[in-house]
Amino acid sequence: MTLAERLAAFAAGLAWDDVPPAVVESVKLRTLDILGIALTASTHEFAPAVRGALEAWGGRGDCTVVGAKVTAAAPLAALANGTLAHGLDFDDTHAASITHASAVVVPTVLAVGESQGADGRRLVTAAVAGYEAIARLGMAAPGAFHARGWHATAVCGPFAAALAAGTGAGLDGPALTAALGLAGSFASGVQEFLEDGSWSKRVHAGWAAHAGVVAAALARGGFLGPPTILEGRFGLYRTFLGLDPDRRPFETLGREWETLRVGFKPYPCCHYLHAFVDCALALRRAHGVSPEAIDTVECLVPAGEVPIVCEPRPAKLRPRTSYDAQFSLPYTIAAALLDDRIGLDTFTPERLGDGRLLRLAERVVHAVDPASHFPQGFPGWVRLRLGDGRVLEAREPDGRGGPSRPLGREAILEKFRDNAARVLPPNRVDEIERAALSLDALDDVGALMRLCRA
Repeated sequence: MTLAERLAAFAAGLAWDDVPPAVVESVKLRTLDILGIALTASTHEFAPAVRGALEAWGGRGDCTVVGAKVTAAAPLAALANGTLAHGLDFDDTHAASITHASAVVVPTVLAVGESQGADGRRLVTAAVAGYEAIARLGMAAPGAFHARGWHATAVCGPFAAALAAGTGAGLDGPALTAALGLAGSFASGVQEFLEDGSWSKRVHAGWAAHAGVVAAALARGGFLGPPTILEGRFGLYRTFLGLDPDRRPFETLGREWETLRVGFKPYPCCHYLHAFVDCALALRRAHGVSPEAIDTVECLVPAGEVPIVCEPRPAKLRPRTSYDAQFSLPYTIAAALLDDRIGLDTFTPERLGDGRLLRLAERVVHAVDPASHFPQGFPGWVRLRLGDGRVLEAREPDGRGGPSRPLGREAILEKFRDNAARVLPPNRVDEIERAALSLDALDDVGALMRLCRA
């Protein structure tokens, strides 16, 4: 049995009763989280381009585009909503695979579910198939995609979306295998956006969701794809990475639930930065440190994170765009120390020229942490060297929201409410929350999605 066949057999055989209650609750919270993020993202600078593309293509569909009046066919709704879900870098991350699981999986199953009038249980089951797939695809080569310049979410995401969309559509094992084989030809996504802060990464999750919906639809019609797409001679791992995948993660399908290990984000920035933000905020609050008292901020960073959040240093010191700033260790840590918080307002275009923040960012330096366990977690290690000679230090094994430091349910709900309230009136926010949290009881997931329209 090939790896694609193994994933397909798992998904085809997955029944509602097989999914543990904790996993069901996790999917409901993740759906709520993603809808809140997509709603607030619908007001940000990149959203008009997304809506404009849909309007230019013409034709209305059955599916909601979050925060918009326009509707679209399922593949395009998945493209738009996945882009909104990932566009603020506020969406969750599975650390061991370094993938943004929910921004791919949730828009996929919501689009397919809405187009087919699916019930909530069918949607949750399909989502679990996608979550369990994307995690293992990244875990089979931990950190290797990013090291080669690929964005693992964009590369692994089409497979997970194809499996989720196909499961939601009731495809059998051979058809799901074909969908995975097709998804391999849609896998893409490079990280060159880091060179200028442009927006291409924002669309990666949306493209993955779109690709998976298309692959599943083709397979449903009998279109064939290679079952050796993952480990084959010209398969994913040898073509993209020049190596054979580790098969061990696939052996735990149905026994270990990686869905539960996807970490929620309390801050709208690269997940690599979160533990450092936690450390900086803890030191500021515990010691009453003012920014003016700091000589140097030293950050010990895992080697695999350095190219993403520390280099090139001139760009990290003076981010050119909001998205640039969300991947800057110096900027983000300086903002945390200056403002005693990190939120959406930290990364507005208007904030990028704040002289006080930029002067403090110049005092943030980094060195490689040789003992890091990355990517099993995204650790943080910060030392503040003060003008009076004191050295204050804090370390965290992972950022808040991950499996080792989980966010409480109420914190996740508050995050949703804050995001959604930027766009919708309170009564609508309440309705969405109730519907998402009772997702498994919905007869038609379209009822939830229609609440998310403008």
